[in-house]
Amino acid sequence: MSEVIRTYFFDNEEDRLLEARNIHFWRALAGHVQADRSVPSDATVLDIGCHRGGLLELLHERFKPARLVGIEPLVSARRVADRRLARFAAYTQLFGAEGWSRIPDSGVDLVVGHEVLQYISDLSLLMGNIRRVIRPGGFVYLALGCHTENPLWATWKHELEALGHGVYDHSPLQIMAAGARAGLAPSVRPLRDTGWVYHDPSVSGSFAYPSVAALLEHQFRHKLLFRFECHT
Repeated sequence: MSEVIRTYFFDNEEDRLLEARNIHFWRALAGHVQADRSVPSDATVLDIGCHRGGLLELLHERFKPARLVGIEPLVSARRVADRRLARFAAYTQLFGAEGWSRIPDSGVDLVVGHEVLQYISDLSLLMGNIRRVIRPGGFVYLALGCHTENPLWATWKHELEALGHGVYDHSPLQIMAAGARAGLAPSVRPLRDTGWVYHDPSVSGSFAYPSVAALLEHQFRHKLLFRFECHT
């Protein structure tokens, strides 16, 4: 996950639509965080791959943490996030890919990440960084549908590579094992397993679905939420 100097992740319009597509997943992630009661008062929240700051904004609205931290290698997106989050009372820090070294040991209460693991080559390094910064008793929630057990990933991977993105194959069990090796207790569940699926097939772009069956399979079966607990 190296520093990227490019204007957009996809393009201007697609980046704008990306947030509208992700909001339902972000709300589901926040719901699991709330159900686990895993955000203490005066919390520090870290979003890995925070893009334009939408998930951090949602978490601030839901939990009112004292400090927001984002790691985002895409320079333009980081600038948007900085402007967006500046209006909050929470202290905000946004870093590029090198930002891990600037986060203190045991300095974070909650770590989140949405669809970011496919851009990270070294899961062991990532989990080691997470383990260092998460406080004892803290939680990590990483949502991912772009993994090797999802039949759609093979197609989506080629689309991302054609756009110039470096992406990597990870299986769910590999992700869980990497966390366990770093000293984090892993668990997993579907991110969503009920409710309405919002999708507009008239909007062209990346990450298309060949059928409604595939859409439902993705959202209710293959879109996973990995949870890691730091016990000590």
